[in-house]
Amino acid sequence: MSDAFVKVENGKFTRGGKSYYFMGANYWCGMNLGSTGEGGNRERLVRELDQMQAMGITNLRIMALTEGPDGSPYRILPAVVDTPGVLKEELLLGLDFFLAEMGKRNMTAIVVLNNFWPWSGGMGQYLKWNGADSIPYPPPHPNGDWSVYQRFIAQFYSNEKAVAQYNDAVKNIITRTNSITGKAYVEDPTIMAWELCNEPRGIDNTEVFNKWIDSTAGFIKSMAPKQLVTTGSEGITSALPAISNCRIVNRAART
Repeated sequence: MSDAFVKVENGKFTRGGKSYYFMGANYWCGMNLGSTGEGGNRERLVRELDQMQAMGITNLRIMALTEGPDGSPYRILPAVVDTPGVLKEELLLGLDFFLAEMGKRNMTAIVVLNNFWPWSGGMGQYLKWNGADSIPYPPPHPNGDWSVYQRFIAQFYSNEKAVAQYNDAVKNIITRTNSITGKAYVEDPTIMAWELCNEPRGIDNTEVFNKWIDSTAGFIKSMAPKQLVTTGSEGITSALPAISNCRIVNRAART
C-alpha cells in the first residue's frame, strides 16, 4: 500500500495520512552483523534492535554500500564491494535480514549509499579505482590534512568513470529483492529514504557537485518512485567557508 510509505506533504513527513515523527540513530554495523559470513552476529543484531526499540528509536540511518579493498585502512570490514563491480552476497543477505527485522519492529531506514569520509571507503575508493594514485587520508593518518583530503574527494563528481561505477553499485542495491521477505526493496515501506552520500561536500567543485546531486537523485527516483531521496548534505558548515556558494538541497525535496 502506498500509504505505508513515508511521504512529504506540505513540507512535513506523513505516513498513512498522518503526521510522521521519529527518533533516529546512526547504526552503521547492522548489515555486517546480519551477514551470513565473516563478522555476522544476528543474535547481537536482534538484541540491539530490541534495545533501541525499547528506548523509543524508530528510525535508523544505515549503510548499504561500503568499499574495500579489505586490506585498506579506515574501513568497515568486510566491505560490500572489495572488487569493482562485485558485491558480496553474504553482506547483502545481511542487509536483507537487517531490513526484515526493522520491518518487524515498524522501524524505518534511511539507506546510505556512499560516503565523503574514508571510514567506509566511499568516494575516495571510487577515485582510487578510477585513476587516482592514492587517497590522501586525513588525520589521524600520519601527515594527514583535512583540506587536502576534502579537495581530493571533491574530484569524484567530475570523474565520469567513478560516478558510473557508483551508479552501477547503487542500481544493484535499489533493484534488489529481499531474500527473507520476498519483497522488492522499492516496494518496502521500511525504507523511508535513499541517501546519496554521507555528508557530501562540494568544496571547490560546487557546480559539478550540484549537477551530480540532481542527476543522482533523479536516477534513484526513477527506480524507487515511492521512496524519498535525500542528499545526506550538512548544508553550509561553519568550518568550511569554501562551500558557502553551494546550493543547499532540501533533504526530503524529492518526494
